[in-house]
Amino acid sequence: MKTLKRRVSAGERREGAKSLSWPKETVMTRRLVKNLGYFEEMQRLRRQLLDQYWPKIEPVVTRLLEKQRTPLTQVQIEAVSALIAETFHLAKVDRIYLDMLIKRLEARVLGYGPASESPEDTGRYITISDCEFMTPLQFCRVIRHLFAKFGYQGACEGETWLELHHFSGGSQRILAYLEVKNRIVHEADITQLLSLKKQKAMERALFITVGSYDSESWDLATQQGIELWDGHQLAALLDRVRLPAGAMLD
Repeated sequence: MKTLKRRVSAGERREGAKSLSWPKETVMTRRLVKNLGYFEEMQRLRRQLLDQYWPKIEPVVTRLLEKQRTPLTQVQIEAVSALIAETFHLAKVDRIYLDMLIKRLEARVLGYGPASESPEDTGRYITISDCEFMTPLQFCRVIRHLFAKFGYQGACEGETWLELHHFSGGSQRILAYLEVKNRIVHEADITQLLSLKKQKAMERALFITVGSYDSESWDLATQQGIELWDGHQLAALLDRVRLPAGAMLD
């Protein structure tokens, strides 16, 4: 007697295959876990390579910090990242880890520590955007508190400049001339600072602005030994240092 075999339709075969396969959610979860594992492994390798190559780049960054006396701007950090990638043939640099290495170096070279290391410091970070809405006197007070983090003391003289003395005494005195408006600083502004510097018999003078400088002011400042901080440099420093909550008031 012949056994009759029923033909299985294509639809039934698909249904059978579905019953034997993993649920869609399970497959997605497995892929996610696999991708996360790959990501973590690549991150570990990138940081391991950065630890290996950083000592060769660190002296370059140190010299730059010593020269400009302010933290690196975002543009400069991008340049360091590109330098590492190009020099050591890396497809990608771990920016989060690089930022941590740079900030640690900045704290050591520039002489300040992370705010988290000071339990008594319960202030806040002031941004460059905050500064643009300040009065000249408020801006002067913020800069005074900023320099206090580096051991300097002083008072605002009028609204546009302050004379700072290092707590250790000696000849560590700074004349800081301030411009809170987001504008281009010109040669005439530098000339005004030079006149005040001569009047006060100060060896070190610094022009700090929320804005920027034109080429003539840069040239004159370089010739006369005047240090210039533009809005990008000031923003980088404010991003690293926590100031007292009432910094604008006293």
